[in-house]
Amino acid sequence: MEKNNYIEEYWKDVLKYISVMGTDTRDNSLPLARIKRLMKVEQEVSKVSSEVPVLFSRITEIFIEELTLRAWQYTEEGKRRILQRSDVCAAIKSSDIFDFLVYLMPRGSAIEPTTNPASSKHKYH
Repeated sequence: MEKNNYIEEYWKDVLKYISVMGTDTRDNSLPLARIKRLMKVEQEVSKVSSEVPVLFSRITEIFIEELTLRAWQYTEEGKRRILQRSDVCAAIKSSDIFDFLVYLMPRGSAIEPTTNPASSKHKYH
């Protein structure tokens, strides 16, 4: 299956899930209290409706899932089984919708081993 087909299938599943689940608030992976607290950090926000953190939680989950799916496709292309930072960087560069993340990526998406061969950690740049 081609890369775009995976993404299209993902979005079909998301739309089906949303139409079935509707506004069910019991299926949140992210802590709603923390989302609400982060929203209130903005000085202009004094109160947050109870539906808004639920919506932000689900939107954030969908964002993470799509980015991970796109990154996983690069992992598979490289015939690897472990998702790497370079896969996420490639996924960000692959679509205009992630342009706002380009400035958060490290310069160059390559991973180089550290100069100490005994160390198992990697240095990113």
